[in-house]
Amino acid sequence: MSTRRSFLATAALAPLAASQAWADGAFPQRPIKLVVPNPPGGPSDIVARFLAESMRAELGQPLVIDNRPGAAGLIGSAAVANAPADGYTVLVTSRSNHIVAPLVQQGAQVDPPRDLAPVGLALRAVGIFATPGKSPWHSLREFIAQAKSQPGKLFYGSAGIGATNHIAIEQFKSLAGIDLVHVPYKGSGPLITGLMAGEVQLALLDFSSAQPGLKGGTIVPLVQTASRRLTSMSEVPTLAESGFARYDPSFWIGLAAPRGTPPEVIARLNKALDKALADTQMKARAQVNGWELVGGAPQVLEATIRQDMADFPPLVRRLDLKA
Repeated sequence: MSTRRSFLATAALAPLAASQAWADGAFPQRPIKLVVPNPPGGPSDIVARFLAESMRAELGQPLVIDNRPGAAGLIGSAAVANAPADGYTVLVTSRSNHIVAPLVQQGAQVDPPRDLAPVGLALRAVGIFATPGKSPWHSLREFIAQAKSQPGKLFYGSAGIGATNHIAIEQFKSLAGIDLVHVPYKGSGPLITGLMAGEVQLALLDFSSAQPGLKGGTIVPLVQTASRRLTSMSEVPTLAESGFARYDPSFWIGLAAPRGTPPEVIARLNKALDKALADTQMKARAQVNGWELVGGAPQVLEATIRQDMADFPPLVRRLDLKA
């Protein structure tokens, strides 16, 4: 066989050899970088550290956290999108940086749905529609009835213009047919303080950050975004039970890799994620923090992204949101 024919034959067999190597568990051979597009201490960072700890057992390599905050999460997203598509750089992604930020940030250099491949949907963080402790409403239906009787007279708060809970409540307003006035705060902390003080009558809060107010009675939950009632809030109805079955404003977190990452590598990472979510300690953490663990094939995250891409762009255009 000539040298040229020998080279062509070797080249033709290379992809098959690579696939067999992945199948035989050749990946990973070194530590994996887990990029968090947010500062330390936030929900995505907390989840990332738990996953890194649990996934290590299955992968046999450490997962090193790399916080890359900035540009509403797009700096971290771009770092992963531009990394080699070999599975050694993985993004901890969420609705905020994957969907909302590219719509709001002008001149974004990365398009996560286009540039990143889904690995898996880790969890949905349960949220609550909350009202001040001294408010007269005891259900979401009562609040909606009051809002309809007084259009433009009730206020809702958010963590800032363009924040996910800003857009989510605008979507809720449209579905419920009510008119509320938006009051943007500078972050979740000031928002919770404002809600407790009665400055606003409604806010969408994540379960864990609302805990002090719920325990102290200064915040009252009207409805929860969970698919099934959390044990710790068994008396609070879900959105589906309140007439909003298709509306899902929960804060999701998943993993994504650079587009073009070999399917075998995606499958390996996905398997490790599913095993981590099945871990007893992870389930205990989920119960405390109000997380609904999801898992499943990469297509589960892909379907979630596809639904968000249908829902959010029209809302952002209507609100004329620009960072």
